Amino acid sequence: MDDVEDLVLAACIEDQCYDRQCEGNRAEWMYSLFKGTPAYPRFAGPILTALASSVDDYDGDQLRELASLMGRDGDLEAACALRSFVWAQSFSADTVLGAAALCALDGMPAVLEMARRLGEVVQQDPDAWVDTVDRLTGYALPFDAVFAELKRVAAGDEAVAAYVAREDARIASDAAHDRPPESQAARTKRRGEEFMKQNPCDAILAAATRESAGRGYFLLFGRWAGEEDLIRILDHLRVEPDPKVATKLLWIFRRATLPYLDEHVWELASHSDIGVRNAAVMALSNLSHPRVRALGHARLGDPKFSSAFSEEIELFKNSFQPGDETLILAALERQSVDGDEAHALGSRAIDVCISVRSPALAGVALWVCRTNPCSVCRRQAVELLQEWDCLPAHIADECRYDASEELRALIGQAP
Repeated sequence: MDDVEDLVLAACIEDQCYDRQCEGNRAEWMYSLFKGTPAYPRFAGPILTALASSVDDYDGDQLRELASLMGRDGDLEAACALRSFVWAQSFSADTVLGAAALCALDGMPAVLEMARRLGEVVQQDPDAWVDTVDRLTGYALPFDAVFAELKRVAAGDEAVAAYVAREDARIASDAAHDRPPESQAARTKRRGEEFMKQNPCDAILAAATRESAGRGYFLLFGRWAGEEDLIRILDHLRVEPDPKVATKLLWIFRRATLPYLDEHVWELASHSDIGVRNAAVMALSNLSHPRVRALGHARLGDPKFSSAFSEEIELFKNSFQPGDETLILAALERQSVDGDEAHALGSRAIDVCISVRSPALAGVALWVCRTNPCSVCRRQAVELLQEWDCLPAHIADECRYDASEELRALIGQAP
């Protein structure tokens, strides 16, 4: 770790994932960088100090998992620090921080003590929400074995019995709502029908006027709506003066294909409001049409093109022609970006690569590998470069040591 110790230590204290929810936990990979090295003592102190004041966030999750890994390898101070942190909690909050990390360290005794403390909470307040067995263990221990042991102990421990009764009630409730097995196609069809029944077009139009309505709601409508409803949305767009409302209605066409090349949507793709403009561009990108491609050329060829208009890359998703890759790559390489801006551009570029699936776009995929902070986007780029048989050796070598477990597996673990 010559010359990089400070960087690695900082990454232990602050989770460096771009999107932890999608990219997963890096604690084990981080630990592998300093485990068994002369730098270990220098790392252990700051990690345990930060652990003591950690909170319910991704940084705290990583610190608690690191302490667990260190403790499992015989670091008594790390084990003690994690135990102190977990057992100092009131156990009356919504979740027990570090529960899974401690269960991985101490096994069944930790589960039993947590169940006892949570059972006491349930005894005092039968309506209190407490962590389930799965949330406590994080699947570090098999559920059936854990629950069988909890039931055995419950026979002589009223608090554990209260917790087990709560779990039994939850399991019974879940079972009552379980549906008969069905195919993916049948499940998808059922969900679509249920959504449209609960959310007809009038409800969507009303929701667009509310500040609280999020994008996901409109995306779902776009996924399931029929042509008649989509035409009605377009009709409403023609007379809608509010940019915020128009943007929400245009979001529908991120998941739905425009029934036709609507001239008003075309006009909105040049709107002064950036939200409206980008939403209209995304709606047009689902069409394969010479005008859409021509708009892509005009926008990416504009010296003012930037990550603020990253959606405009998507105009080539369904209208790409050989030679367009030169324009796309040139537009990307003009950008001096990092972080969110690099991800905005890179994720759009990968969408085009996945849609077109042409080796001509290898340069674009390489730009994503070199620039994007998101390991999910980088993995998609590497998969495409592999598919096209043009993955450079230096990128393959880097992937063998990547923070992403999926990327390491894609290339093959480093020795």
